[in-house]
Amino acid sequence: MTKDPNINSVKQRFGIIGRSAALDRALYTAVRVATTDLTVLIQGESGVGKEIFSRIIHELSKRKHNGFIAINLEGAIPPGTINSELFGHERVHLREPQENAKDTLRQLEEVLFF
Repeated sequence: MTKDPNINSVKQRFGIIGRSAALDRALYTAVRVATTDLTVLIQGESGVGKEIFSRIIHELSKRKHNGFIAINLEGAIPPGTINSELFGHERVHLREPQENAKDTLRQLEEVLFF
């Protein structure tokens, strides 16, 4: 286990009570990546804390004052529709001109999606 006092403060702030070297390494990585402008993919089985890690990264980043939306992409959005749900789509009507459908991302300026 790491002896980094910053990890202990992160655990306390976000209500994490586990103690293991693997957890401490994951938290250390989350803290380090939060200070960057990198895109991060968090993977894991259901119930392992992926949303907590995304919140940690968001809250410790320079974007913490911007929006945060948690979406379970595996179960909340039907397969094949994720692109149109997040990025929008154009409806084409045979008798009417095209109109842009409202979408999630265009309504928000800078949002961290989980």
